[in-house]
Amino acid sequence: MIGPELLDNPALGTTMIFKTLGDAEDGVWMFRTMHQISQLSQAAALSSSDRAEFDAAHKLLFECMRQSNDARHELWRLIEQHVKDISEGNAVVAGSRGVISVLQDFEPPLNRAVNSFFASSRTALYHLFGQRDDPSSGSHSRTAAEILTGDNLSFVHAKKDTTFEAEAKKFLDKHPGQPSAHLIDILRSDRTSWTLGLQEIRDKIIHDTTHEPLRMLYQARGQKVAIGFPRLNGVELLDFVEMFWNNLVDATEEIILACIAIRLPAFMAIVPIPEGRRDQELPYRWQAVILPNP
Repeated sequence: MIGPELLDNPALGTTMIFKTLGDAEDGVWMFRTMHQISQLSQAAALSSSDRAEFDAAHKLLFECMRQSNDARHELWRLIEQHVKDISEGNAVVAGSRGVISVLQDFEPPLNRAVNSFFASSRTALYHLFGQRDDPSSGSHSRTAAEILTGDNLSFVHAKKDTTFEAEAKKFLDKHPGQPSAHLIDILRSDRTSWTLGLQEIRDKIIHDTTHEPLRMLYQARGQKVAIGFPRLNGVELLDFVEMFWNNLVDATEEIILACIAIRLPAFMAIVPIPEGRRDQELPYRWQAVILPNP
């Protein structure tokens, strides 16, 4: 549950609305992304206008992540239903001599869900890091990370490592210190492990006219049908999507907290909570601490 939201209607007055978002599993990432970050951001040195802008940008990022998560859930539902339909002989059936009859074409909805997941996840990264300025737009909306650091982090999207490293050096020269170095280390590691890969997948889906849609594999086993789901980069589809989703959740949390750390007073730091001390009811993974006197 998240709320309350206040809606003002001249005819009806003020209405308080509580929303229930997601299921029990979703509650963990939502808590980490919204409540934990909101609480820890209170220690950051922000003006009242910057704090209001941060809260708004943070909420937009959260909504993008919800869209990605919705596409992920839809993919799971589609696959579970397709497996059920096949088991009941309603979608794909085996005839004589190994002939397969596809009664319900599963590939279009499968591709829509997968494409929606990767496109919305890529959009979430734009809301996290920012995009390069477009002079024709005449305006610039700052992301949560930019509000905290004072700099647009869109250089993380650079395909060339040399471009990224040059921009990272400029950032560190402008913001010396261990918190800034830690942020750049996270960005560098994520580029290697997954963010550039997500960019490539999304760009192929959106821009590559030769990109082939995902295909299902069916094989007759007597009167039954064996199912083969597509693989991406050699990894089974659902495992591949889950890997990127978990990376997105962890990165959003860790990167924003690293940006918050840059704005903390010198006597404070954000550190991980040891697993044995974490509250299962309030799944904080991080805490702000007062540093001992040197």
